[in-house]
Amino acid sequence: MTSAFERLWSGLRRVLHPGDDALADYRDRITLHLSLLAAALLVPFVAVHLLAGRMLLAGVIVGAQVILLINGRALWHGRPVPVPFWLMCGGLGGAVCVSTLLQGVNGLTWSYPVLFLFFFVLQRSAALLLALLLVVGITAAAGAAVGAPIAGRAFATLGLTLVMINVVLNVIADLQRALVAQTITDPLTGAYNRRHLDAQLAQLSPPTPGIGAVNMLLAVDLDHFKAINDSLGHAAGDGVLQGTVAVLNSRTRPSDRLFRTGGEEFVLLLPRITPADAARLAEDLRQLIEAAPLLEDRRVTVCIGLAAQRADRDVSAWLSAADAALYEAKRSGRNRVVVGS
Repeated sequence: MTSAFERLWSGLRRVLHPGDDALADYRDRITLHLSLLAAALLVPFVAVHLLAGRMLLAGVIVGAQVILLINGRALWHGRPVPVPFWLMCGGLGGAVCVSTLLQGVNGLTWSYPVLFLFFFVLQRSAALLLALLLVVGITAAAGAAVGAPIAGRAFATLGLTLVMINVVLNVIADLQRALVAQTITDPLTGAYNRRHLDAQLAQLSPPTPGIGAVNMLLAVDLDHFKAINDSLGHAAGDGVLQGTVAVLNSRTRPSDRLFRTGGEEFVLLLPRITPADAARLAEDLRQLIEAAPLLEDRRVTVCIGLAAQRADRDVSAWLSAADAALYEAKRSGRNRVVVGS
């Protein structure tokens, strides 16, 4: 019984853990449309509350409309919102609790769209905190207004809705990660692709003069790879590529990145390393690949060209320097490392 409860609690914690914010990149667009739409849709409710003499509720809704319109205008012009949405959502949650206390079930029904609204317009951690406070507040207000049985059902259904929202957000976050992985990785080897290499190099800052550690590029090319494909087939060639990546990854640091830039061509980015250490690593990798049993009847070798990032050349020139060192290794007889200028 205890074990089952612990598993249930562990699963619930994973569901409600505010990890990746799946809606973060779209939140401004979502809040813009919701602000303008909600401001318009609340007009009939203001009229109803005014006619019924519920001036407090009408005033709260009018205040919310004004805030929505002000924030919507700011978002439309690409400016920061004057009134933080967490403050607005906190006030809206409080208004729903007051409405439940005064109107019973009629007020309680508004807690469900408000619960969804939190996760649309707020960061997930803030939304989760306000959602939990709303569940507690609505349960207490419903208990005072309509009794414990309905309050219990409200607590259960709101809690279930909260769990379902977070399950959906977790699924969306997983799908986003999978899509990102597909756009930046090579499906055969698992190494990053050329697109991600360009993005990573664009983010690197040039080295500070006088500092020993620099950013290094290792251009790696398999020797006579076409002959492997022609004589043994593409399946054997694919196996060699995968094995080569495994060897290269076996010696990398957490900060290093491996990219497949062509059929049998790879680039290894080594941030913050001395040229001497990078050259030693390149030689170690060359020897490891030569010794690795990537094929049964022949050894596999590579050429490696090295180049350091310099302040006087751009990313394109840096890549060209690594390629030039790589081609020099090929011209010199292959299965060797050449350090470029």
